[in-house]
Amino acid sequence: MKKTFCVTLLALLLSAMLLPFAAFCEAADAADQVDAVSGRDGWVSFLLICNEGMNNDKGNAGNTMMVVSLHPEKGRINLMMFTWDTFVDYEGYDVPQKLDMPYRNGGAEELVKVFNANFDTDIQLYMSLNYLNLASLIDDYGGVDVDITRAERNALNGMVASKKNQLQAQVGSGLLSQAVVEMLSQEYYLTDFGPATHLNGLQAVGFGWLQYDSVYNCCERDVEVIAGLFRSVGADAATKVLFYTDESGEPEDADGKRTINLDQMTEDDYAYLRREMAPIFDKAYHNLNEEQIAAISVALARVAYQASRSGADIFQDNLKTTVLPLEALFPYDTIAGAQGHVIDVEANKAILNAFLYPED
Repeated sequence: MKKTFCVTLLALLLSAMLLPFAAFCEAADAADQVDAVSGRDGWVSFLLICNEGMNNDKGNAGNTMMVVSLHPEKGRINLMMFTWDTFVDYEGYDVPQKLDMPYRNGGAEELVKVFNANFDTDIQLYMSLNYLNLASLIDDYGGVDVDITRAERNALNGMVASKKNQLQAQVGSGLLSQAVVEMLSQEYYLTDFGPATHLNGLQAVGFGWLQYDSVYNCCERDVEVIAGLFRSVGADAATKVLFYTDESGEPEDADGKRTINLDQMTEDDYAYLRREMAPIFDKAYHNLNEEQIAAISVALARVAYQASRSGADIFQDNLKTTVLPLEALFPYDTIAGAQGHVIDVEANKAILNAFLYPED
């Protein structure tokens, strides 16, 4: 695990848009920026979606449907993965549909709408990207480290080989170049296994989407990959920047790193963060406007700062993960010929809200 300020990755994660911030930065201080995106009890949340298709905004199954909630003052982050085989009510259909159906039909916007309607959430923001862009993004930050078993390694090698074949088909259609395919699949065969096994981008995506044992285990792997990406970005950020406030004062020894005052962030500070994190937004489809990007960047920075003040490693102590629904390990139900999980909606709402927006 990377220590405290490694978590500055989260301060950068959603601040990479190449947009002019001057007017907004002059008009609002840091507290106002955070308030612009804060939801229930000061928690900021957004939906993260990764799909199997070639498009960022629609396509095949949305394999990763994760709600991220963070609290700037508590210095906490929660990652909640919802399995795509969950049956939900979907306006326009006579019978419940699986949770991946809204994304297939209308992309991220439709999924957010249906998710909110079923679980009484008020999520407005989202990021969406396909498996190819996710793999490339992971490679941009040096890969990820995960705990992988021998069985998972063997299944992974088969998965990545299959993905390479899919990519190869895209060369024939003109969507990808052969050079890109070879770059993404280079040295994909994995010989190692065990704790902290290093995976490149295509390997990480394959690991996150292994379903040979269960959808639930696949979702747990997905969460591990996304957390691993956070750590990798944090390792990169930790070598470059430290945050502080008026209260704490500027660190006496920054060890050559850039320092940023969270209470007095400048246009140049935002420009620096955008340059450092440009790959994230360049490769994702999202609905964040200029003000929201500025607000989330400050919120995430304050999460890192508060965690550092308590001496916590946010990825070990302050970052919590879970997989829902509660019925995810139950045998499948069948509705109109489709297999999935019929859920106790009220029970899942209660668990979801308690996890994403805890009062403690």
